[in-house]
Amino acid sequence: MDREGDGSDLELQKQQWARTQDALKGRLVLEDDFEWSLPSASSNSDQGDARSKLKYIGGVDISFLKEDPSTACAAVVVLDANTLEIVHEEFDVVRMQVPYIPGFLAFREAPILLGLLEKMKINAHHFYPQQFC
Repeated sequence: MDREGDGSDLELQKQQWARTQDALKGRLVLEDDFEWSLPSASSNSDQGDARSKLKYIGGVDISFLKEDPSTACAAVVVLDANTLEIVHEEFDVVRMQVPYIPGFLAFREAPILLGLLEKMKINAHHFYPQQFC
């Protein structure tokens, strides 16, 4: 992205990211609007709730090598919401192309995680969770 000794490309990129962040603020959801409800131990308490029950919960993360911070392992893990058993896991070892810049972490990590989620949709769509944490 940035040539050695030339920070102008990086500064332009940061300005673009800041504009993108400002544009995305308008889409921020501040209240729960889930199309699902939590499973409960008692079926009586579920009466009147027409929403589907939460079946799967997913989590994503990226971990970096201490020896080489440009090498990372991105992972997605899906749990059964009732049993908390792992029903699907997927990972990918990647070389990061975007440097770490405070305030812009999503621009570094989100493309990698979104790619992993797309891969999961194709390979294991029946486990694709209703909610990610």
